[in-house]
Amino acid sequence: MKVEDILNRCAALIAQGQKVLSTRRPPPPNVASDDNVDDALFAEWKASAFSFLRLVFGEEHTHFKLFNASVKCAYLHSVIEGVGILKAALADLKAGFLGKVQELVAAGIFVDFLEQASHLMEAGYKDAAASITGAVLEDGLRRIASTRNITVKSTDDLSALNHKLADGLVYNRLMQKKIQVWNDIRNSAAHGKFGEYKAEDVKEMIVAVESFLGAHLQA
Repeated sequence: MKVEDILNRCAALIAQGQKVLSTRRPPPPNVASDDNVDDALFAEWKASAFSFLRLVFGEEHTHFKLFNASVKCAYLHSVIEGVGILKAALADLKAGFLGKVQELVAAGIFVDFLEQASHLMEAGYKDAAASITGAVLEDGLRRIASTRNITVKSTDDLSALNHKLADGLVYNRLMQKKIQVWNDIRNSAAHGKFGEYKAEDVKEMIVAVESFLGAHLQA
């Protein structure tokens, strides 16, 4: 899923909500109630918008919480509030939350590669798994540096990236040492020094790298 797709999806949900608003109808005679909208269109739009906000922003974000609290039934005022929340979400995505979305997309890609590494481990290919995990980690560090405005060079390797991120206080020196251990395993795999690490070391590395990137690409 590309970032442009996320922006376009949010815009489409706003348009869909406005279509729901166009189905406005008064309540039955002698019924004191807000104007209604088409039940089926409302239900489809609500489910789609709810899923979108939860996926992109998370359940603890204000946009998701407001939508969940405000958009309950097929009433006109509910849809008006829901469309307003989606417009605010789109504005945030364009004005500053875009980097966050890019991190989320990247995190999804990392998970796919690390799952491949896990499958290689299960098949007994610890050296290939170590190489893939190291490559994912290096690319992840580069992305983290970019989102934290830390200057890096295209020639910086994993060790250099690790040093710059620690110096930039993205994480502490203890984490820097842990990453260096993972880098050592990756380098040993790349240079054919397969006896310098065990399968259990790679298995632990995969789990730790996934946890690390998940925390720093979605924080």
